[in-house]
Amino acid sequence: MIKSSISLAYVGSLVPDAPPYINKAFSRAGNMCQDLLIKGFLKAGLSPSLLLSLRPVPSFPGSQQLIYPPVSKTMIEENILLDFLPFINITPLKQLSVGFSALFYLLRWGRRKQNIARKKVIYTYNISVPPGIFTLLGAKLTGSKAIVMVYDIGVPGVTVPNSFFYRIDYWLHKKTLPLFDGLVVITDAIVNDFAPKVPHLRIEGGISNDLITQYQKTTATSRRNQDCFTIATAGRLDDLNGINEILEAFASINNTSFRLHIAGIGPLEGLVRDAAEKDSRIIFHGFLPFEQIIKLYVTSDLLINMRLTQRINTCYFFPSKIMEYLASGVPVVTTCPGNMAVEYGEFAYLLHNETAEALAYMLLAVASLPKEKRRERGKAAQLHMAKYKTWDVQAEKIVHFLDCIANNNQEHI
Repeated sequence: MIKSSISLAYVGSLVPDAPPYINKAFSRAGNMCQDLLIKGFLKAGLSPSLLLSLRPVPSFPGSQQLIYPPVSKTMIEENILLDFLPFINITPLKQLSVGFSALFYLLRWGRRKQNIARKKVIYTYNISVPPGIFTLLGAKLTGSKAIVMVYDIGVPGVTVPNSFFYRIDYWLHKKTLPLFDGLVVITDAIVNDFAPKVPHLRIEGGISNDLITQYQKTTATSRRNQDCFTIATAGRLDDLNGINEILEAFASINNTSFRLHIAGIGPLEGLVRDAAEKDSRIIFHGFLPFEQIIKLYVTSDLLINMRLTQRINTCYFFPSKIMEYLASGVPVVTTCPGNMAVEYGEFAYLLHNETAEALAYMLLAVASLPKEKRRERGKAAQLHMAKYKTWDVQAEKIVHFLDCIANNNQEHI
């Protein structure tokens, strides 16, 4: 490990994964990503000198609290202390007040004695709240490089409502992303469509070192029902995740030994419940704690990721659950979001035609393969993830990227 020479300010939305922070605005996947990223930075020799966080809460009237005051040095874990940004919880005052708060903290950080002689980098997790223009201004006024980690962009009328706010947010992405010194993106499409001239690094996500251990421990104590072929899927129950296609495909399979386990919540929950009532082969679990999700994965014969990419434009997303699926050691059937086909094609069964008919055909084809052949592919995926896709490994890549940008060594990226 080489200790990084830069001074890093981080702007994000990391909070403790516990009440009272868990609410409708809380994203466990996004929070876990940031938590493991910061821990990866620390292991890679880069200790952020400032960690700013926006507490995720619904805007008024979704939350009745109008003013959120600043809170200094909230401990997430040892060595991870956050400064919670103050804001007015009414849109659009929320976005503006968070932006000005972040700018104030960044200016104060930039004037610290220990930062004056070092190369400074401001690293932002997404640029909707606070708007990226504030972190760009903070970088300009403190002589810092500005890097943004873009892990989703909502397309108005497609993946987010076609409202004035979301149209403005999309327009701001178009205008501000080309102004950053570097991008860490979840898909190449973000760079190609928004900022093709900006140096970038693609990181689809990652897994924790502990996750592989949890999978292996759970696998050792779990037993599959050898009389059934068990298929599982988990995540938000909505159109984006192909819930309609999954249910239609399974209904067309006339095999009493097949079982379909579905876990999650969302707008299509009623549809899933109805299907489970009509077909005893379908088991609906609703929301499950992560420990039970792990058990569901490892006791299955096949996992499905049906994130739609053709009927719905999801080119600026990459489902984090794919990383969890591939790390489980269980074979995976998946569509091809982002760079899935090139990066992980040899480890999964790829579904290029996103229809219920094509999915049903794929499920039957995979089920007909010898068990050992399926398990070999699942195990190969797990080994690949453990070696190349942990957040420790991904964080090292990002730290190297930040050092190169800070020192203007783009040829070494």
